[in-house]
Amino acid sequence: MLRTTTFDRKLWQLTTFESISYDKEKQLLFIHFLDDTTLQFNAVPENLVFQFILEKNKDYFIERKLKPFLFQHN
Repeated sequence: MLRTTTFDRKLWQLTTFESISYDKEKQLLFIHFLDDTTLQFNAVPENLVFQFILEKNKDYFIERKLKPFLFQHN
C-alpha cells in the first residue's frame, strides 16, 4: 500500500520537493519534486525512510543515503 507524506516546505526549508510516497511491502520510495518529476528508489528499508523523514538536511540525505537505491532503467 502506497502512503504519501507531505512536508511543510517552510518548516523544513525545502526548495525542491514537498512530498514522498512509500510502499512498505514492496519497499519502494518515491520523491515527488516540485518540477513534476518523480524519483523512484527500490529496496529501501522502512527504517531508512523514517531516518529520511526526521533528517533536517533532506537534500544531503538523498545524495548520500538514498542515491544507491535509485531505480535505473536498463
